[in-house]
Amino acid sequence: MNFERTSRRTIRSLPLVPMIDIMFILIIFFMLTTTFMRIESLELMLPSAGAKAAEKADVVHLFIEANGDMLIGQRRIDQNELTASLSRMFEKDPAERVMLLTADGVTMQQLVSVMDKVYIAGGRSLFVRKWENPGRKPRETGVIIAPKG
Repeated sequence: MNFERTSRRTIRSLPLVPMIDIMFILIIFFMLTTTFMRIESLELMLPSAGAKAAEKADVVHLFIEANGDMLIGQRRIDQNELTASLSRMFEKDPAERVMLLTADGVTMQQLVSVMDKVYIAGGRSLFVRKWENPGRKPRETGVIIAPKG
């Protein structure tokens, strides 16, 4: 039997238009499904064996009582003054560290609210510890909130 051979058709040009259409559809798909976020964070140091080093005077001590009252060092401060005082402090020294000491009855909402205020004021380093003896006055920390003049 003799079969007739068919000649192969040679493709003279590759159809690029459908391939370009698919590429544009993929680009649009990836552009619409990608999220562009700017992630901001606050460095939070939880209690550990190395937390004793943070008790020096170079750390600002911020005390939170169970009823929501706050103290910076030995000075009582309200929530409205807190951001302004911390902003002044961070303008003077942006690398200033804050130790947040909480009494037993402090809620997570109170803690996060104060942490947000520290971050908004410009703080980037924060320690969180339990306030061991909230009944007595906090010891002097050597922290000066107002700029030196």
